[in-house]
Amino acid sequence: MAGMFGDISVEEFLRDYWQKKPLLIRNAFPNFQSPITQDELAGLACETDAARIVIEQGGAHPWEVRHGAFDDDDFSNLPETHWTLLVNDTDQHLPELKAIIEPFRFIPDWRIDDLMISFAVEGGSVGPHVDQYDVFLLQAQGQRRWQITTQPTPPDNFLPDLELRIMRDFSAEQEWIVEPGDLLYLPPNVPHYGVALNECMTYSVGFRAPSQADMLEKLLEDSLDDERLKQRFSDTERQQQGNPGELTATDMDRLVDFLVDALPQDEQSLQQWLGKYLTSPKANAVQAEGEAVSRAELSRLIRQKKKFEKTLDARLMYFLSGNELHLFANGNHYDLASQHLQFIEYLCKSSVLIPKDYAHFLTESACFDTLQELLETGVFTTRK
Repeated sequence: MAGMFGDISVEEFLRDYWQKKPLLIRNAFPNFQSPITQDELAGLACETDAARIVIEQGGAHPWEVRHGAFDDDDFSNLPETHWTLLVNDTDQHLPELKAIIEPFRFIPDWRIDDLMISFAVEGGSVGPHVDQYDVFLLQAQGQRRWQITTQPTPPDNFLPDLELRIMRDFSAEQEWIVEPGDLLYLPPNVPHYGVALNECMTYSVGFRAPSQADMLEKLLEDSLDDERLKQRFSDTERQQQGNPGELTATDMDRLVDFLVDALPQDEQSLQQWLGKYLTSPKANAVQAEGEAVSRAELSRLIRQKKKFEKTLDARLMYFLSGNELHLFANGNHYDLASQHLQFIEYLCKSSVLIPKDYAHFLTESACFDTLQELLETGVFTTRK
């Protein structure tokens, strides 16, 4: 049976295409039916500020961008053609949308960002542009024309004074018309241009690619509360120098050491910071409330063979370090012995914990305690 990439295996895709070159897979999802309608997507756009409407023609100016959350009037006053609704983080709202990401989890969870859904009327587009991350574009409804080029984009090749970074000059090298179930993979920095030929919906699975500046800024921000960083520069061994304007080699060394010492000094603390950073909820995420579950209550739920469901915005990852197993969930750190690896693998992979699969793990107190904490912090919830 052919997989998502047709005759190409996942291994071949990773070797030959991932972060290297585009790939169009016809009928990657045979008989694909969108789990939500355009009206339901519009309803979602009325509940979240992670929604935008892009109006190429017929707005206040060309390529006008309007931001959600929206209301019904926002949709009733749109032109007939050339507009697009985009809603980010849709996977945090409906389990059916979370399931769309499942086939793409051959890329690790920490690398996956979100599922964005766009609905466009005829002519709807966000213009020719470049993304700095990998993306899978799954056609869910209607037809869209995709054009791409592999030519590098000069830094000044953008229309001025727009909120969107739209390329001024775009010359297509390849062009396709995609149908429902077709999948287009684009690596970072490949200029592309999609235009709706009729009412169409496109699912976009985007990936996280933090910049060094992003990570360093957050690392420093998180480090500022460290008591160690309250110390001030001192120079008790100061010697007289000839010119007061000179920064001497000795002072330069002292200042460089002083600054470098402010950074995390050991690999382990940096690894643990990465675990928290990579699993921290998004700034706009509405975190699920935890359940106050006592040990006795959890034991009763287990005896009743209850299922436990991972909340839609939960982010989990783990790594092994020697005999220690480090689990991170929504920015929190849990320390376990490596003997519990199978349980942690099961937690991370599964969207629902099923009694026949979890029962033998929970006879171990460390596993039981971990599940209790994950319920209390809203990472998992008891299925009613």
